[in-house]
Amino acid sequence: MSSSMSGQDAYDPQTLTVKGTISALIALGRIPFASEVPGWALFGCLLSSQIFSTTTLSTGFLRNLDWWVTLQSMLVTWGTNVAINYGNEYFDYDLDRPGQVTAIKKDMEARQALNKSKSSNGDGTDGSQAIKGTTKVKEENAKLYANTTRIIHDGTFPPWTALACSAVWQAGLIALILSSRFTDPTLHPKANKHSNHYWRPGFGGTPFKGLGIYIGIVCTILSHSYVGPPFRLHYHGWGELVSALFLTPVALIFGMVAHYTATTGKAVSFSDIFPSSYPTRSGFTLDRQLWTLIGAVYLLQQARILVMHINDIEADIRGGKRTFVSRVGHETAKNLYALCNLVSLGLFASFAASLTSSSSSNGMFLRVGGSRLSDTSNTAFVSVWLAGLTLVLSYSIPAWSITYKALVAEIPANKELSAKSSGTTTDGLIPTVSMGNVAILVSMQTLITPVVLSVTCLAAGFVASKLS
Repeated sequence: MSSSMSGQDAYDPQTLTVKGTISALIALGRIPFASEVPGWALFGCLLSSQIFSTTTLSTGFLRNLDWWVTLQSMLVTWGTNVAINYGNEYFDYDLDRPGQVTAIKKDMEARQALNKSKSSNGDGTDGSQAIKGTTKVKEENAKLYANTTRIIHDGTFPPWTALACSAVWQAGLIALILSSRFTDPTLHPKANKHSNHYWRPGFGGTPFKGLGIYIGIVCTILSHSYVGPPFRLHYHGWGELVSALFLTPVALIFGMVAHYTATTGKAVSFSDIFPSSYPTRSGFTLDRQLWTLIGAVYLLQQARILVMHINDIEADIRGGKRTFVSRVGHETAKNLYALCNLVSLGLFASFAASLTSSSSSNGMFLRVGGSRLSDTSNTAFVSVWLAGLTLVLSYSIPAWSITYKALVAEIPANKELSAKSSGTTTDGLIPTVSMGNVAILVSMQTLITPVVLSVTCLAAGFVASKLS
């Protein structure tokens, strides 16, 4: 990767305070927007605490939930996502560079024009002071928040800053995992004085063993290879698939496996996820009901990933990044977005139907604290879940419609036709939204969904426990 500037005319470093520097680095790693993945890990931990009984905790609503294991699972998934964001900025530097240089030059020219305008008014202000105040604040905010990559392109920070931040976050995650494993008395019996039992009597050990640690290692390597070496998956058409898998279903399954492992002391193996016979050796497994829900939320994420890259097709092709979306084109990507959402809707409907069917009591899902529900509590439990699923679809379906309309308009032939038209068309029932706002819309949709499902899980467990 080349770290040289493309001409000194694009050199526009900003003098930042300590607070401004911290804000800039937070924006560079998109830290506030990395909270979706830990949301799915939280949902996985909640599901595990409701479905499976433990050997270390009391059964029942929330008493089956190990808060420290849940927090560790969320921190690891969140921190890994942040580390990947930083790494992506570094390894995508050359691809982003031409567009950034153009944007920086335009910004500098706009300020020069503003200075000349100030001087022509005879206000006696020095050119370097003419942009102070509100205008300067707005410009800095735009640079630091609206365009997170600019700060390593305009000279404010060297490009390696992004890689260094990634390394620091990854080192912190490794320290957390090693500390968690060291305090597990089943792994280090001689360190029992310093174990979790020492300060959390009655609770479980580390979530980072068995399948949980293997998931973490594989996901970290492949996620850092999203745009970085050795695989550079996103440059070869695999990035959209891998990122969608890791952001939702893998994070959810990791939360379930991690919580189960820590609270039962039984390490889960890969064969337990896809067993050939029951019961599995560890006692952990996923039935058809759970796989249906996992498939539904995965397709929501896959649809979002497609949308996020459609707007970058031309830039990716120019930069040599042959993403899956740039390979298939606007039309096919638009159709795949619709297909993902339609199949997701069907899976949500199938999951809801499985909750109300006569054979639902044989499934794993209808439990609280590892115990099966009575008829009365079962009815209330299902009602809460149906309400939660209805809420998810109530904001998802309008988002799908708005996004699909925007994707149709984004097809090059349709954009040319729109440019030639008089612009007198009306929105109709579905509003017209720009691709920039569509990206925000679908991101908010997938960000809210794990929160809604987690609250639904808690509410259903609470209501059922009161009636049991």
